[in-house]
Amino acid sequence: MAGHSAMLRTKTGCLTCRGRRKKCGEERPRCQKCIKSNRICSWPGKEELRDRRYTRALRVSASPPSTPGTTSSHEAPLSATNPLSKTRQPASTLCRELSINTDLFNSIKFKSDLEVDCMRNFFLDFLPLSLLSSAHSGFHSSYIPEIVHMLLEFDGLKDISVACGAARLHVATGNVQLHQAGFAYYSRAMSRINRALSNIDWSRDHYNDAIMTTINFLYIHGVFDKGTYKDIPKHVNGAIQLINLRCRNSKSSPLARPIHRILWESVLYQMFRQTVRHPFVIDFEPDLDFATKAEKLLRSLTFPDASPADNSPVIGFPLGLQKLIIEVVQLCKTPSRPEDRVLHRLHEEMEQWETSLPEEGCCVDEGSEADGTGIHIQETRSFYEHSTSLHILSVSLLLDWVSKSTAVSDPINHHLTPSGKSWQLSRALQIMQCPRIKEDWSKCYLGSWPALVFGYAVDSPEDVAVIRQDLQHRYQAIYSGEELSFLVELEEVWQKRGIL
Repeated sequence: MAGHSAMLRTKTGCLTCRGRRKKCGEERPRCQKCIKSNRICSWPGKEELRDRRYTRALRVSASPPSTPGTTSSHEAPLSATNPLSKTRQPASTLCRELSINTDLFNSIKFKSDLEVDCMRNFFLDFLPLSLLSSAHSGFHSSYIPEIVHMLLEFDGLKDISVACGAARLHVATGNVQLHQAGFAYYSRAMSRINRALSNIDWSRDHYNDAIMTTINFLYIHGVFDKGTYKDIPKHVNGAIQLINLRCRNSKSSPLARPIHRILWESVLYQMFRQTVRHPFVIDFEPDLDFATKAEKLLRSLTFPDASPADNSPVIGFPLGLQKLIIEVVQLCKTPSRPEDRVLHRLHEEMEQWETSLPEEGCCVDEGSEADGTGIHIQETRSFYEHSTSLHILSVSLLLDWVSKSTAVSDPINHHLTPSGKSWQLSRALQIMQCPRIKEDWSKCYLGSWPALVFGYAVDSPEDVAVIRQDLQHRYQAIYSGEELSFLVELEEVWQKRGIL
């Protein structure tokens, strides 16, 4: 490795141009394309550009080989970068799960260094994004052990895990080979799923959990990788069919273990996101019967001693509110104005949710008490309150728009043209700038859809800057392709309106 630099040069440009699929001039600190379009110019950090061949050589030469029962030094980043390990589960516990109990990374499951590197990224950076930091510690402590055991049970889960890790590494480094390799593993996972579903045995609960989890990560992969984004609806519908079949054929409880609640909430939330992603375009039909069944089932708490907020590992706001949002968005997609009686009923329900909004001001008390895991109870509640408030305000704004409109065919040029700042937007912008919760919030997927709705409503450069910064920070934290597509979509809207 003599003469080899630890740092890679990025030849693919800034993250903003990369996400927009534009050729970047690579000018620093802001490229010309971002300057001309008045966009935030974001570049990968030093750690993201570190050559993994160099770090691998360093740890091989500096560290003795790990053996079962020991933890090698190169596993230390678990406690530094993984929100699960930092806030919910000690790094030593995670290391034991990944090395001592299963010796996963040294097993014959992995055929190359690329697979190992992608799998490490999956555990360290990708997997934590699928659970909310505010969820009960029982979800976090059981999640990784469940995933590890299922990886050993079903090769399809290993393939999609490698694909997810590769997708995130590709965005971070711009390495085209990672993208190609990730897509190959994604395709392999789909093939294994199809074979497994053709001869499914309902008595093999753990094996079927692994199949369900694989489908779960197939659609999550599409959230991060634009190349598979269009596959999300078919994976969500496939997951719904599999859950329905399992409920009819399996003798075990639908929510026997915490992982089952994670899976049910994940499918329900992704169905919600696909329904509301384009509030004014009919491009996905939700399975409302499944939504009703899931809502009833999820009323029971996995951890009865904890609050409903703690018992929500994925959705992060009330199920009743999610149902209301779907109904309002369905009206927004209707080409004609809704009936007055329907609007009256929805406004009455909306008023009840609006009365639950907190008073103006920040949500977190400085001196809040801590629970047994070291997480501040008030901070956890505020995270849930923050998410709920933004979803209430966004759907309230949508309901006002659809109530005042005569047609819902062109959201950019007709009924969405702002006529002054609404109270919903003013309140939302205040919440989005709350400094005490902003750090955790920017790492969470829950805020992106409300930000999209508020982005359509802003009518001043100052408010545009708040929305842009919120989405940009979230993209830089989680590298979600969907997050970046929200920002690109809004930039085009703002440019057409001459707000920039």
